[in-house]
Amino acid sequence: MFPALRYWLVAVQAVFVLSLAAVSARPIPFEFSRPMSAALMIWAAGFFYLLARVFISTRREKLPLSSYRERVRAENATVVKAFGYALLMGLAIALHGWGKSMIPHVGGYWADPMLADLDHQLFGQDPWQLFRSDLLQPVYAQAYVCWFLITFGTVGVLAFSKKDQSVLITAYLAIMIIGGTIGQYLLPSAGPIFYERLGLGARFSELVATNDPTYGLFADYLWQHYRAGGANLGTGISAMPSMHVTLAVWTVFAAHAIWRPLAVPAALYALTIWAASIASGWHYALDGLVGSVLAIAICAFMLRGQAKTQAGPIAATILPEPA
Repeated sequence: MFPALRYWLVAVQAVFVLSLAAVSARPIPFEFSRPMSAALMIWAAGFFYLLARVFISTRREKLPLSSYRERVRAENATVVKAFGYALLMGLAIALHGWGKSMIPHVGGYWADPMLADLDHQLFGQDPWQLFRSDLLQPVYAQAYVCWFLITFGTVGVLAFSKKDQSVLITAYLAIMIIGGTIGQYLLPSAGPIFYERLGLGARFSELVATNDPTYGLFADYLWQHYRAGGANLGTGISAMPSMHVTLAVWTVFAAHAIWRPLAVPAALYALTIWAASIASGWHYALDGLVGSVLAIAICAFMLRGQAKTQAGPIAATILPEPA
């Protein structure tokens, strides 16, 4: 389903980012090797997952070793298909990071004061104060640390699944490219954690001063690359929309496709990521809300299209031909 759309999405992303590079006030290097290496590492982990899945399915057969070899060979098409996903994903992640790194040099972060004010109007105060909790702080930190493993691990499971999960992988790319690479330029912002560093005032100084030290270390890492005008794996500063929250919501749809009962803990996980993004200062509350709506809209649209496509041939075999 939507096989050509994946390539069109990355092609549009490449044209968009190259256009940004052409008008950027300062050249930013294109960091390709690390995102691609990360994508291939995910593919390797998925390959071991496939081997384990096949082993579990054959261990009780009369000739388990022979059956194991045959079934692994039968998965060749899945392995090759997943490798193609990894290459496309690595390129998309690299282009996304490159585009994000150029925000300061193509218009700058002008939307932070507006988003901060909208958050305040929506919640009656700056919402980080409502979401802060000494009890939940370790949960927030752990959820944020695990985000990379959960998100990309889910992509790997889908890529090596017995079922064709290409629609959800395409939805992942659409969310990252439409919402992230392109969408981040609609309301470019850095988030409360960088508010004072951008010279916008001390509105969030208490948030930063009382934050988890881990967040401060990673903020320093991002800020160093921002000041140096360089790019690396995971660098670039962009708050709206929150890709952490947006892709966590995508994970709910993916979990439902893998095994329906997983959707409930996945939804709790997505809610935790949203709360953590606010309490830590990485994002305004609206960053996650906008991202959630975007993820739901894209996933629902693509899954509905898949259902219609699958229902067509079935209906054709059941309904009588017109006289």
